[in-house]
Order: sequence, then C-alpha cells, then structure tokens
Amino acid sequence: MMTIPIHNPDVPEERKRTIILFRLGFRPFFLAAGLFSILLMGMFIFNLFADDWHDAYLSLSLWHGHEMLFGYAVAVIAGFLLTAVKNWTGIDTVTGKGLLLLFLIWLAGRLVLVIPDLPSWLVVSVDIVFLPLLALVILRPIMKSGQSRNVSVVILLMLMAVGNGLFHAQVLELSFASMEPGLAIGVGAVLMLMSVIGGRVMPFFIEKGLSGASVVKIKWLELAATPLIAIWLLLVLVDPDSLWQVLAAFVAAMVHGIRLFGWGNLRIWKVPMLWVICMAYGWLVTGFILQGLAGLQMIPGNIALHAWTVGAIGMFTLGMMARVSLGHTGRAMIAHQAMVIGFVTLGLTALARVFVPLLFPAMIDTWLLIAGTGWILAFGLFVWIYAPYLVQVRADGRDG
Repeated sequence: MMTIPIHNPDVPEERKRTIILFRLGFRPFFLAAGLFSILLMGMFIFNLFADDWHDAYLSLSLWHGHEMLFGYAVAVIAGFLLTAVKNWTGIDTVTGKGLLLLFLIWLAGRLVLVIPDLPSWLVVSVDIVFLPLLALVILRPIMKSGQSRNVSVVILLMLMAVGNGLFHAQVLELSFASMEPGLAIGVGAVLMLMSVIGGRVMPFFIEKGLSGASVVKIKWLELAATPLIAIWLLLVLVDPDSLWQVLAAFVAAMVHGIRLFGWGNLRIWKVPMLWVICMAYGWLVTGFILQGLAGLQMIPGNIALHAWTVGAIGMFTLGMMARVSLGHTGRAMIAHQAMVIGFVTLGLTALARVFVPLLFPAMIDTWLLIAGTGWILAFGLFVWIYAPYLVQVRADGRDG
C-alpha cells in the first residue's frame, strides 16, 4: 500500500508517513462499504436459496435488514461526514491511527454478528459502540468552530444509535417489540440525513455542474423538509396504524416532491453524477407515497421500505461515494462509463425489488435473485473503478 511521497510540499510533515487509506475518512469507509455491500448481498442471496444460515446471533432476514442499515449505510455516512465536516469547519477530523481504530470498531461490529457462539452481551457491546463514538468525533470540530447548525447531523447519528440499541434490546429479550421501531428509527434518521445533505449539496452541484443553471430555494420548504420526516417518524412510533401517519407520509411526499422539482433541469440527464442523486431523491418521494398507500392497506407494508433502502439510500450512497471519491482524490468530476452502467443497474434493481413483486408476487424468489445480482453488479463496478483511487495519493498531489 502506498504512502505519501516525502517530497510533496503540500502535505504536512506529520502525515508523510501515514498510510494513504487512512488519510481521510472517505477512503477506508467508502472502500469498506463497497466491499461489504457486495459480501452482504452475496451471503444473503446464497443462504436464502441454500437454506444454510447458521443463526449466529440473528436470523438471516434480520441480519440482512440490520446490516444494510447499521452496517453498510452507516459506513457510507461515516466516510462522508468525516470528510465533509473537515470541509465545513476547516478543522481536521480523525486521521491516521485514530481513523484506523475507528474503522476497526466498525469492522468488529460486522464480524461479531456472524461469528457463531459468541455471548450476546459481547455482540451487543461491540456493535453499539461505533455510532456514539462517530458522533463524538464529528461533534468536536463542529463545536470548536462554532457551527451550531451542523449539530443536527450529530443528533441524527445519535438517533440511529438509539434505533440500533432498540433493535438489540428485543433480541436480548429486554423488550417485547422494540426491533421494528428500532429499524424504523434507523431508516427515518437516514432519510433525514438525505434531506439535510441533499438540501445543502444539490443546489451547489447543479449550479457548478450546469453552466448558467440557477436553483431557487423556497425558504418555507427548506425549513419544513426535514422536520416533516421527523413528524412522520414520530407518528409511526406512536400510532403506526393511524390516518395521521398516512397523512404525514403524503404531505412529506408532496413537500419533497416540490423540492425535487425545484432542482429539475433537463440538462441534468446529461450528467450522471447529478441524475443519480436526483433519482435517489425521487425514490425518497416514492417511498412516502408507497408508505401512505400501505397505511391505507392498499399495498404490502414492506414495499415502501425497499423503495427507501434499495432506491433512495442505495442510489444516494452510491452516487455520493462516486462523486466525493473523485473530488477528494483530485480527479475530474466525470463519471466513468462503467460507473454509469452501475447507476443504471441499481436503478433497475430498485424497480425490480419494489414494483415487480406487486405485479408478480408468486415470482418473488426469482426477483430477489435478480435484484440481488443487480446490487452486486452495481457495487462491484464501484469497487473495481474506485478502489485504486482510494488507496493512492491524490492525482493533483495535494493533501487529502
């Protein structure tokens, strides 16, 4: 593995001996997220059809659901925030040995869930540490810089930590029905992060990526977007079968749909790095529509969940990893042709996972295999293209 060349004058002296992979948070966590997502989906599909899961700590379906959210998605969030907060505040986040330690804590959480015969208390103790620790690491530069508005991302990380804790509480029989609320809190927190981050970066991306483009922000809509998701989540937790929850889902879909429409520009479809994120946000809107329909008992309840996890979260994280990795390794913001294939593949995968089972429910196993294969292909392309970028020095020789 490469180290930073000593002759590079742009790199601080103390970092010249640092392994490149641990120079900045996006490097280890994006690479691990890509690899882990492939392994996770591959193990799920294989064990689903081979019926060979050992039930180390969780059943196969519970492990898959937990790890897609608290394993894969959290790794991407960690990589993004450890990098973005440095940009926001001008203050270093954890690097070098500290970043290695943080990464190993995340990795340990993934391993203990699949190693047989470990004590449950050990599994839980290892897995629940990462999110609070990440929140503390992120909080330090935010508070030091006085950027109080960025504390919201720390709050959302802690909300995810609460969701993870509730999930484990039912497995440990400390509660009777906290697993489903725990997953709902985790999904809701990620959707709120999408809302916060999307609102900040998309106008900038569009105006920078499209010559002459201008995005007009509607103040009330920007103020309402994320709180509406929080209100919906609260109603789901308090009374999931109420019509208020249904109404909140439809209102959230409408507001976020208007927001997405405001980002609209036909030229976006010529720039893959833009349309992949817009498509992801479209899945966020679609998920709320499907959630409202599920609340009216018109469709199965898990349809909206997969619209969010595969469509919204999957495409948003893949698009952001691709973009951030280019920008922070000193490369042009132009999507590799193979990565465009990956974006399209993941979009089709989301369609297959969400809508085809509604039309052909008897063929669910076939479409699970197709969707799983599509996911593996999309993230396999990401790893193939970006792994060399993530372990090498920046193309422009700068620090980062």
